[in-house]
Amino acid sequence: MRYAQITQEGICFADSYLSGEVIAEDMIPLKKEEVSPLGKKYVDGEWQELEKEPIVLPPSDTELLMQSMADLELAILEGGKKNV
Repeated sequence: MRYAQITQEGICFADSYLSGEVIAEDMIPLKKEEVSPLGKKYVDGEWQELEKEPIVLPPSDTELLMQSMADLELAILEGGKKNV
């Protein structure tokens, strides 16, 4: 049998095939052909999409290095007037 396991807030964090029937509040039965509800919230017997906040990644080491090199080149072109 296939189940979605949910957190206390009702958010699905696991989609599993189990060998037998499970009766638990945090295990929601799924049909075999049903699309995985991972990351969705289970509310009143229905799966709801959650609003996703954009993820802002910090610059990589390569991006930081490239920016430093660009700043240095600009300072050289400006005759060393810019403090790098």
